Amino acid sequence: KHLAVPRWQDTCDYYNQMMERERLTVCFHAQLKQRHATMRFEEMNDVERERLVCAIDELRGAFSKRRQVGASEYAYISFLTVSQRRTLFMHAGLTEKEFNQPYWRINEESCYWRDALFRALRELFSLFEYAPTILTSVKPEQYLH
Repeated sequence: KHLAVPRWQDTCDYYNQMMERERLTVCFHAQLKQRHATMRFEEMNDVERERLVCAIDELRGAFSKRRQVGASEYAYISFLTVSQRRTLFMHAGLTEKEFNQPYWRINEESCYWRDALFRALRELFSLFEYAPTILTSVKPEQYLH
């Protein structure tokens, strides 16, 4: 119970301090609506917060700098699940058209969307580098019940 308040505050602060574009990415991965990106974490209901925490946790694991060590961008992207890759493409501002192309195309200099994808990859590494170790969707007062 005594850990509930700092964990809650860390999770709220982490989400609330994200830029709207970053929130859109996390909400997209959590399969929430765009309007959720304009809400504060504490304003959402239990189910929405739980989905966000799960999405942040999954993306943090996927876009960990430790996982990248020694891997090329191509190799790294190939390690991602389909949903993680789709989220990366969305964060890069790319469409289904680019997503549906073979991702090995990023090795080609002529690939017009590779720079956007690599930039998005670096942004997501940076975003999740400082995510709280323990995330919670449960408000501290709910622990008392």
